[in-house]
Amino acid sequence: METEKESTLRGAHVLITGASRGLGRSIAMRLGREGAKLSLMARNLVELEELKAALGPDCRVYGADITDNESVAKALDYFRSGHGPVDVLINNAGSGSYTPFGELSADEIEQTFAVNVTAVARLIHVLLPDLKQSADARILTVASDLARRPLAKMAAYSSAKHAASGLSHSLARELKEDGIRVMLLNPGVIDTWFGGSPKGQTPPPYGLNADHVADVVWYMLTRPAYLLMDEVSLHPMGQSDF
Repeated sequence: METEKESTLRGAHVLITGASRGLGRSIAMRLGREGAKLSLMARNLVELEELKAALGPDCRVYGADITDNESVAKALDYFRSGHGPVDVLINNAGSGSYTPFGELSADEIEQTFAVNVTAVARLIHVLLPDLKQSADARILTVASDLARRPLAKMAAYSSAKHAASGLSHSLARELKEDGIRVMLLNPGVIDTWFGGSPKGQTPPPYGLNADHVADVVWYMLTRPAYLLMDEVSLHPMGQSDF
């Protein structure tokens, strides 16, 4: 491909985790409009099926927990059977809570790292053969502004996102030799269901509109192939702790 032309998503096989609602859903809708072949994974199959109905025949969905390796393997087999090898991976699934560290259970701490770090690393690892054969492979991980700064009562989540940041930046340097662009997105507060908060509780200017964040994702993915947006941060103007 011409290195100075904008990258296209039309016809590209894009896999998005945590796609059933919130930012993942907004990303799927945005990239669907660009003609991408979408593979969407999340735990809530009912919501995924509703999204598939809105996106049309170039969308495949599979209900899976990204920390369950067997379920993820079955999902990938299903996605590849319809769309072929994956060209673009968007690690969007995440979990965390605003809780004093001493009040978290050991299982909650382990689950936070399993979702935000281990599952991300495993999915990238298993998809490397796909990505290495793509003409324009891209990996984008949605981390958090807490990947760059600490916040009290979010120790597990913040440290997990710091780890995701380290993973992304190391792979950006390693995988550029294979022509794979690795990117990190650090959004501040988004008006979604994160942490159990109801959507609509933090509207702009206090929280980001998920559709606007999805526009940023689209922009990052469609820069010319020689241009790597290795890290982007964004915040709502009304975020009190920024």
